[in-house]
Amino acid sequence: MYKNDASFAEHKIIIIAGPTATGKTELAIELALSFNAEIINCDSRQIYKYMNIGTAKPTRKQLDTVKHYMIDIIEPSSHFSAADYVILADQCIKDIYNTEHLPFIVGGTGFYIKALLHGLAPIPSIDQTIRDNIRELQKLHGNEALYEMLKKMDPEDAIYIKKNDTYRLIRALEVFISTGKSLYYYTKQHQFSGVKYNYLYIVLYNPNKQQYHTIIDKRVDRMVRDGLVDEVKWLINKGYSSELPAMKTVGYKEIIEYLNNKINFETAVELIKKHTKAYAKRQLTWFKGTKDALWIDINDKMDRIGAVIKRFLYA
Repeated sequence: MYKNDASFAEHKIIIIAGPTATGKTELAIELALSFNAEIINCDSRQIYKYMNIGTAKPTRKQLDTVKHYMIDIIEPSSHFSAADYVILADQCIKDIYNTEHLPFIVGGTGFYIKALLHGLAPIPSIDQTIRDNIRELQKLHGNEALYEMLKKMDPEDAIYIKKNDTYRLIRALEVFISTGKSLYYYTKQHQFSGVKYNYLYIVLYNPNKQQYHTIIDKRVDRMVRDGLVDEVKWLINKGYSSELPAMKTVGYKEIIEYLNNKINFETAVELIKKHTKAYAKRQLTWFKGTKDALWIDINDKMDRIGAVIKRFLYA
């Protein structure tokens, strides 16, 4: 078993990332037990309270087996940014070091990982009035109106932002209105060259597309059996609006459409499967842009992955 000591450099972390349904949670827990590690969640939806089934959160047994951080930390109605993630994750890493454990960063939100390692683009602070006005426009007229506004004001950002990406639409507009420059402009200014941590970046993937899609289908069926519909009903009854970014997560938005009688139940389930596969494809595309990642086939033996971690820790 690994024990924090002077045999390797300070600030080493292990990142276990990859698209949804590649077994990150199970593998990370097994490895954490071998390396005396604790896990920092890096899934942008598992941070929300009450959203358990649809986000495939670790089970209570898994949470009790290995200590986890950054799960169930905010209400579904709360705003949470990559900057928020970095601040909290940095503190978690310090806390884990202080208890002589090894930090594992585990999840599929690649942008959070990039921000944690390299920092964020230096965007000036945004006046709260501008932010509130744009959010009010979105509530009154929807994403379509915001997207048309963005195309006219900031066509550069409109190329990279999709109509259904509410957060990035609002962010791009508030930055442009506040600074006169595009979000893309500030991103280009940040070279993402320096790093805070010495890290091993593992990306799990399944090279067998048919097998992978079958795993996703079975996972969605299991979520439905485990009570996904009741979870969504509970959230709605608690007053969480279907317009919240958290409630537009794959799995929740389709069940909401079913509950609103816009689609039938069978269609909702098929759409969840379809949208999950599309989401996984987008995640895979993101991780392919990570130059220093070590790609691991999910069918590989765990002892091989463990050997890679040992070499990194004691190099």
